[in-house]
Amino acid sequence: MSGTADVIRALGVLCEPPGPEHARLAAVLDLPGPPSAEDYVNVFLLQAYPYASVHLGPEGMLGGEARDRVAGFWRALGLVPPAEPDHLAALLGLYAVLIEAEDQEPEPARAVLRRASRQALLWEHLLSWCPVYLDKVAAIATPGYRAWAELLARVLVDEARGVGPQDRLPLALRLADPLPPPDDAADDWLGALLAPVRSGLIVTRADLARCARGLDLGLRLGERAYILRALLEQDARATVTWLANEADAAALRHGSLPPELGSVREFWQARAETTAGRLRDSVATSIA
Repeated sequence: MSGTADVIRALGVLCEPPGPEHARLAAVLDLPGPPSAEDYVNVFLLQAYPYASVHLGPEGMLGGEARDRVAGFWRALGLVPPAEPDHLAALLGLYAVLIEAEDQEPEPARAVLRRASRQALLWEHLLSWCPVYLDKVAAIATPGYRAWAELLARVLVDEARGVGPQDRLPLALRLADPLPPPDDAADDWLGALLAPVRSGLIVTRADLARCARGLDLGLRLGERAYILRALLEQDARATVTWLANEADAAALRHGSLPPELGSVREFWQARAETTAGRLRDSVATSIA
């Protein structure tokens, strides 16, 4: 790898479906590998979805306004957005292009503009969600993808040091709805809990399976909302308490993210702390 842009581009390729080049890239980056197709499916298709919209959207799902916001950034750069503009591989590839454009710009004034575009992409569309996402991948993945997540997290923090902090919290975080009021419909609460930007939690199928095992509850196959609803129907108090403990643990992890992340780290920590408190309040209310 000749420079930071090449490293970031390679890390982006490694979160795409495994191909012949993955073994070479893993070796060059000194990562265990290559990842298998089975590992890829389990991590990126079944557990931790590598899309900004999943983590920054109010529904915790693909697409919507969160994806449109990312697509708008591509257009602002004069580029046609790809089919999945918020996929992590696409965002890392674009970031590598912006690094190269800045490095190759001979005009100082235009270089400043290119640096501003690079900073905006880094903070608005990568650091706004990647640190908590990569922490989750590292917690659930096999060694190859765990090492990938840890390396990418370090590289992004290095970039934060290099381009400097952003004056304001990323727009997606500033606009993020909080958890709904306690008296809202159960489905609204369920949806908010599964939307990372609202709850501060990334809840995967593997997490819900762990919950079922720990509480000795039956595990039903399906989407996360269906699984969680089934667990709540079997033992609401125990499941809510388990979720509160998960939120406490997430708050601790978010709070231990590198200080360079500043207000982004504080946002995610506060969201998880609020979720833990709301969940414990609901258990106390049910007992009273």
